[in-house]
Amino acid sequence: MKYFALTLLLISTVYCNAQDTTSMWFHIGTSVNAYHGDLEGKKKYTSSIHVGLRLNKKKKLNGNINIGGGTLNGEDRNFTFDSNQTPLPTPNRFVKTNFFYINYDLQYNIIKKKNLIAYISQGIGMIRFTPKDSEGNNLADLPETRAGQETYRQESLMLPTNIGVIYLLPNQYGVSLQTGFYNTLTDYLDNISSLGDSGNNDNILAVRFAFYAPIK
Repeated sequence: MKYFALTLLLISTVYCNAQDTTSMWFHIGTSVNAYHGDLEGKKKYTSSIHVGLRLNKKKKLNGNINIGGGTLNGEDRNFTFDSNQTPLPTPNRFVKTNFFYINYDLQYNIIKKKNLIAYISQGIGMIRFTPKDSEGNNLADLPETRAGQETYRQESLMLPTNIGVIYLLPNQYGVSLQTGFYNTLTDYLDNISSLGDSGNNDNILAVRFAFYAPIK
């Protein structure tokens, strides 16, 4: 019995040490999104999904890759604008934007323990977006909804900034909660720029929940 107990203790020690050397996680989850822009109006929350890989080779600084997609909603029935254009443009007062993104970020571990990681991160990526009206028409193809000669690309750089925590079980499976901004470099997530009065790029606030699984 004594040798059996010692054997179990040895196996347990080896197992725990092996789990502590996890160098990469796969993560998958969902997000709650809030759009910020010219048609912000009353807040409307939407969802998205995401998958990724997070490295764990360094104590403080590790890389992370994200791929995801979802939708944004915005509506301001009282949206007004100034224009001398003839005929006057007819801007959309509702928008539903589908988006897809991929980004890489560096996560700095503020706290790193066996069962808990708290971090801040800064990244760079690309976002592809398609704003549509209430009838499902691609607003980028409707120039009458914008100021004269105003066109835009439906891709943009983004510089996401986040803060989050990861809770890990002894087997290195875990869950995470993260919040932050996409920080897009476009003012056209809602199809409106020149006719708007925000003067800033559109943005997305996301609260993310994810499951983590060790793969290496």
